[in-house]
Amino acid sequence: MANVNAYGSLIGSAGATVPLLNTAQTEASEEEIKTDAALVGSAQTAGTFYVQQYGATPIVQAGIVTENDFSYCFVRSAGKIKLALPMGSGISGGSQGLPSRLPYPKALASGDQVICMANATSDREAAVSVACTNGEYHCFSVTASSSGEQEFVSVLDGQGIGVTLQGRRVAWWMASSGNNDAELTSPVYLLDGSGVPMASVGFTGSGSGSAMVFQPCVNGSIALNSRLVFRTDA
Repeated sequence: MANVNAYGSLIGSAGATVPLLNTAQTEASEEEIKTDAALVGSAQTAGTFYVQQYGATPIVQAGIVTENDFSYCFVRSAGKIKLALPMGSGISGGSQGLPSRLPYPKALASGDQVICMANATSDREAAVSVACTNGEYHCFSVTASSSGEQEFVSVLDGQGIGVTLQGRRVAWWMASSGNNDAELTSPVYLLDGSGVPMASVGFTGSGSGSAMVFQPCVNGSIALNSRLVFRTDA
């Protein structure tokens, strides 16, 4: 996979802007995006830079752009996902709408990292990022390889949404399609234990010209046997 550019910004509640840049983001790999050294003097972990400069004010907006396709991006704090970040592609002006507001602002801690998954336009990895009413964020992904149902699993431990977020309610979510546009036969569905759709959200594609930003979710209650899926015909 190629090395590509990944860049963007985090915006604090007091208007502070953290410029981010990785000029060697490896496609199909999770990598950290640090501060843009050309603008702030050195490449630092985002949380460390933010706390040193701006203290504990929360992040209220964010936007990350990848050169080709995008999957997901999050702030990792002590091994957990603190924030899921809106994304866009450099293809066809796909960063329009960024930075975008975050449903539940969070303060960064020293050491918090911005972790990005970028892909080539040929990669079929799709992803869903969610924000729950308790302020918890999470990211799920799956790489389609055949027709039928594709179930999203946690990018941290490979568990489904039911195990990962049992008892929570998804209030906001967003989805990236990967290279599946010609094969899609459904949007993303949140299914109950009987396989009945409870909620759905449409995909954002890398060539769409629009950024992937959070959309409201209705009826997003998660039970242990809930599943997050989409379907393809190839």
